[in-house]
Amino acid sequence: MLLIKILQQFLLPSTFIIVFIIIGFLMKKKKAGKIILIMGVCFYYLFSITPVSDYVLLPLEGNYSFLEEERIKEADKAVLLLGGRESNVLRGSEILRIYHLRDHDIKVIISGTDPLLPTSQEALAVKSFFVNRGMKEENIIIEGDSRNTWENIRNVKEVVGEKPFFLVTSAYHMERSMREFEKVGANPIPAPTDFKRKPVTYNVTDFIPNSQNLRKTDLAFHEYFGILYYRLVKL
Repeated sequence: MLLIKILQQFLLPSTFIIVFIIIGFLMKKKKAGKIILIMGVCFYYLFSITPVSDYVLLPLEGNYSFLEEERIKEADKAVLLLGGRESNVLRGSEILRIYHLRDHDIKVIISGTDPLLPTSQEALAVKSFFVNRGMKEENIIIEGDSRNTWENIRNVKEVVGEKPFFLVTSAYHMERSMREFEKVGANPIPAPTDFKRKPVTYNVTDFIPNSQNLRKTDLAFHEYFGILYYRLVKL
């Protein structure tokens, strides 16, 4: 698992661009070095502008939209897949929206842990986030053993069975999550949040490199790697 994580990291734009630039700089006296350096700079520019980063994210986020209110009565459980501190707050906000629209009649399953820091207790932090905002503690179930999406799906399936449930995760992660849940016979209702694509027309400033856009392409590449890995290995 650790080797897969390391390989995945080197396939992210923010990593391989730096590798290209360093190699190109070290070999700058050679023609090949100059070409590699130019490629690194070009990749940095392309993956750091809004139109390109949005285009890379489109196949992941384009198939899903915010959960419509008329669907709130279709399930009485919601599964939240943890995704790091920043995204956990956004995903948690969608859970709270569903919770209040359902008139507090919902069970919440918080699934996941940090595989590199299993003692981080992210699930407990999210539970406190909910309880502090009025959610009943007995309505919250923690599934804190899952270290990745593959384990999320199988552990959550044991809790929800074949009954419909709201699946809450970031929009860029929804494509892979839905595929894997459907593989095991679960019936998720997508409730994506934390959309990364820009929903408006572009202007001149969107063609200026921005670190946030590079972060977006990293997230997209991470997901594409995961989809491919699960398709080839996690059969």
